[in-house]
Amino acid sequence: MHIFILFASALGLAIDFAEVAIGGILSALFSAPPNKVDPKTLSVLLAAVYIGAVVGASLSGWLADRYGRRTVMIAAGIIIMLTAVAAAIAPDVAMLTVVRALSGLALGAYPPLVATYLTDVLPAARRGTLIMMTAAIGTLGPPALIMLVRYLTPLEPLGIQSWRWAFWVCAAGAVISTAMVWLIPESPRWLARQGRTEDAKRALAAFSGRSTLAPPPTPDRLHEIDIAADTWEARSFAVRIGFLILVYFLTPWSTIGFPLLSGAVLVNKGINVNDSLLYVAVANLGPTAGTLLAALFIDRLERRTALVVCAAAMIIVGFAFSSTATPIGLMASGLIFNMMSAILLAVLVIYAAELFRTEERARATSWPWASRGFGAILVPIALLPLLQSHGPIVMFAVVGVSLLALIVMLLAFGAQGAAGRSVR
Repeated sequence: MHIFILFASALGLAIDFAEVAIGGILSALFSAPPNKVDPKTLSVLLAAVYIGAVVGASLSGWLADRYGRRTVMIAAGIIIMLTAVAAAIAPDVAMLTVVRALSGLALGAYPPLVATYLTDVLPAARRGTLIMMTAAIGTLGPPALIMLVRYLTPLEPLGIQSWRWAFWVCAAGAVISTAMVWLIPESPRWLARQGRTEDAKRALAAFSGRSTLAPPPTPDRLHEIDIAADTWEARSFAVRIGFLILVYFLTPWSTIGFPLLSGAVLVNKGINVNDSLLYVAVANLGPTAGTLLAALFIDRLERRTALVVCAAAMIIVGFAFSSTATPIGLMASGLIFNMMSAILLAVLVIYAAELFRTEERARATSWPWASRGFGAILVPIALLPLLQSHGPIVMFAVVGVSLLALIVMLLAFGAQGAAGRSVR
């Protein structure tokens, strides 16, 4: 059952990440003839999905803590499927923008829901490794979709534009992933916290063949399963969630800004659209390689340390990407940046989920994710005009400042994390 859950989660994440990556495809296709649109219209289109994500992530955390992780994941999958179909048949950019905002309701909700559910059900000693491996498989979605679009762009099978085929593929994937989630049990940990003991036993039997709930921890075990240092636990929920909201708000300037605008950066450097899509596709292999590599040691390294190292590396590599014009340099720096970006985001989601109790966990992962969506709304609106007026180096200076602020926040106010330790 654990293996089935990991594959269901990985497929769901692949579709989610691929749908988000369509923004990068659209930024390249709509930045050059014959599909070129004005920068303001393009900025709004790219930001639309994140507007929906703010609302979706905010609601999903509350809903998942109240009605269950699995239930809300199924609802999100259905929304992704329906909006992908609507985007595929959108008659113009205005309608596409509206549909992308609606799809953001589910796209913003899905990753933190998966992280919450997996944190509930995976064994502590391998929790980080298994979540990272799941995320790694999920990151295959964007490069696969981008290469498909690149291949279909000159062909346009059945007279359908390549980006529309991308949405049809996402719709089909959403059907399969949602059907798989339908077959998994609800979190036994969540059911037990709701007082639904018999339901929790039945859910537990799906994992082990037994329906025996673990006894309450003895006093000498309470210290061992503390989820963080006393100084972190002593803070109110509002203070702890406020810290994570600020941290997450700083992440989209790099983790979203780079993949979203890298196609536009390449066009700005004078590279044609077809080659730009190739470079973007190669760079999007980075998340898979990086997340798989990180999975080997993530449970032996404190979460906060891993986050700081990733952010520092991204500052260096981001400026390398903005200042080079050679194909090898662009692909290598793009690959490394996306690799470190994926590690940072995956570890941050695990970090947040582990620092809160079961009854708080969905809100603690989803509400900060919503603030990430709010920051993501501002990213194309602020960075795309900056790119077009001042060039990539100035644009990446803003990205570098956001990463530096993230490092300061983590070191000054963040807990170490709960690598390899049980959660409550």
